[in-house]
Amino acid sequence: MLPRGLQGLVVQVPGHWPAVDLGVRGDRAWSVVMAGPGAPAAGVGLRADSAAWPLASDSAAVVILLHVLEQVADPVPILAEAERVLMPFGRLLVAGFNPWSLCGLRGLAERFGNHSRDWWPQHLRSVGELRQQLARLPMQVEDVTTAFFRLPLERQWALRGTRVMERLGPRLLPRSGGLYCLAASKRRFAVRPLRLQWQRLPVYGARPQRLPAGRAAA
Repeated sequence: MLPRGLQGLVVQVPGHWPAVDLGVRGDRAWSVVMAGPGAPAAGVGLRADSAAWPLASDSAAVVILLHVLEQVADPVPILAEAERVLMPFGRLLVAGFNPWSLCGLRGLAERFGNHSRDWWPQHLRSVGELRQQLARLPMQVEDVTTAFFRLPLERQWALRGTRVMERLGPRLLPRSGGLYCLAASKRRFAVRPLRLQWQRLPVYGARPQRLPAGRAAA
């Protein structure tokens, strides 16, 4: 879902899982991985707060949030920072687990079950919720891709046995995929204020009006 002919900076913010190798290497495009203090150290180039990124405004061509919004209670500061860093018409990619899927049901089991796991996301965000939050920013949703329709089990035989669901799921229930990736673009133009060169002009007082000689004599 990266734009064709990508040029510029690609910022990837991973959550609990490590970052993905995007293969973006070259003179025209380069990538940097930014994570918080508690994120895995593999491939991380910047350490910063999720609500205050050490990046200039309108400097990134692509921002990727990889399972980040699921780890925080309020995703608005992170989305605001991503919108600030993106250049005009830059692309934002948000990857997460779908709460209205089999993965969402397993998430409830992991949280409230007898053997709960700390690494499972605590705040699953649906695509509809992200649309509402991005609508408040100058961001426009362009595309949503879903995947992983099979049973979310760790056993290999169960994954192989439900492989047919990957072909039937997008046709029958396209919105029920366990994973989604939302793509949005920034619609705010970068406006640079103009510095006007003010010039002080001389101010002259009102001159007395001269009347004709005949009217003055009357």
